[in-house]
Amino acid sequence: MQKLIAALLVSITFIIAGCSSGEDISLASLKEDHPEAFGKPVEDSLTKEEQESLGLPTELPFNLEDVEASAVEHEVEVNYVSTDADQLTVTTVYNPENNLQESDTRMTLDSGAIAGVTEREASVFFEWYDDEQNVIYQMAYSPMDEENRLEDALDIANSI
Repeated sequence: MQKLIAALLVSITFIIAGCSSGEDISLASLKEDHPEAFGKPVEDSLTKEEQESLGLPTELPFNLEDVEASAVEHEVEVNYVSTDADQLTVTTVYNPENNLQESDTRMTLDSGAIAGVTEREASVFFEWYDDEQNVIYQMAYSPMDEENRLEDALDIANSI
């Protein structure tokens, strides 16, 4: 009986650990761990204030293999790739003209922001305006396993 309980506890621990990458994916860590692919484009293109409002999730539902950033004018795109080929792209649009895309559904995020949500064939797209930061966040999540795709995408959006 004790072996069964121990095996159950170990299984639960692995399930919980599998729900989040557990990695430090903060701005400082990403700049340090990926200096060329992430740090340089971010530091070269953004002020310190803009870096603070960069749309970075604090949790990922996958193990991170690679991350890179690119910047064009008032947009920064951060691409995350998992060890299992899941992909996440988060775009931060600075000083937007509030041009939000049409969406299928609306969801309220934990922050109170209303996000437009569009479920596509292989991905889920979230977009919302943050009036405190004066930015639009756009997030496209394409997991290999589609079972909990919408729930995982909502969790990611809530962690930004």
